[in-house]
Amino acid sequence: MRKYWLFLVFFVLLSILIKIFGEDNPINVYLFELINYHQVSYLNAFMVDLSKYGRCYVWIPLNALLLIFKKTRRTGITLAASFILAIILGEVSKYIMAEPRPFYFIHSNLLIPKPHDYSYPSGHALIVGDGAAVLALSSPKWLWIPLLIEALLVSYSRVYVGVHWPADILGGWLLALWIAYFTVEEERKGLLAPVEKIFKVC
Repeated sequence: MRKYWLFLVFFVLLSILIKIFGEDNPINVYLFELINYHQVSYLNAFMVDLSKYGRCYVWIPLNALLLIFKKTRRTGITLAASFILAIILGEVSKYIMAEPRPFYFIHSNLLIPKPHDYSYPSGHALIVGDGAAVLALSSPKWLWIPLLIEALLVSYSRVYVGVHWPADILGGWLLALWIAYFTVEEERKGLLAPVEKIFKVC
């Protein structure tokens, strides 16, 4: 078994623990309160923007840009394939777990409107984590390092604004890392070759 499969194993183990103990366990509650109850007023607008726009308004345009240029087209195709897999597995995981958001259990200092879907795993953390990991495996440092920082900030912001448990973020990243490694490896094996041929990848 490839070492990266451990990310999937850890994701499944974390999911089982959450199903057994619930997300309103003392560790999760403590970490949520540590972040959400210590908001800094002059950072709030920045955190709200990160939480609302840091996923779609950064990663979709970036993916489109990577697909435009021949030198980055392979990475763009891999990233798009990875995102598709992440969206499917993320939604399936949410409905299997059916975990409510933190504001249903404890007081949350909400900075954005209440989402109405399930909490675990965080879809934002999953997408940005997946994107950052794919880039780290297939692009130069000048590109992936700033986007890794952005991905970490977006993930943190979801707890900061009060709509996710810390465990949601951890689960999102564990699943994201497995998806990224799996997709990159499969691309290198030629799984995406028919798509790359259509896009005339060098």
